[in-house]
Amino acid sequence: MLRPAFTQHLADTLLAGKHVNLISPHGRGRRQTLLDLETLLDDVVVRKIDLKREQNKWQSWLEDTLILSVQVIVIIHNFDVYFRSTIELDLERLSQQNNLTFLCIVEHEITHNVYSVQSIILPL
Repeated sequence: MLRPAFTQHLADTLLAGKHVNLISPHGRGRRQTLLDLETLLDDVVVRKIDLKREQNKWQSWLEDTLILSVQVIVIIHNFDVYFRSTIELDLERLSQQNNLTFLCIVEHEITHNVYSVQSIILPL
């Protein structure tokens, strides 16, 4: 595991139902951190999408996620690549689900009015 203490803290935060923007430039271990995180979340449903690579799957991913009734950790990688007003409406739909907790991975802090979020910077 690349950053065990940090990854455990991130998992605990998400499991407590707190939404997180994980801020880090590319090349700092974002993808490895997500892989490590998933091993700590093996008892929870995790729905993830990489908007840089899977932008064309967003609508079907969104619909599949909205129908889930169990507790879900939603991981949106490269969130800032696709963030615009249309996705804000989709986020609003997702945020109305009490069973979803968000982890958005971004290069720079994003502010929006959809849900309350804690920003955490990925350590070096």
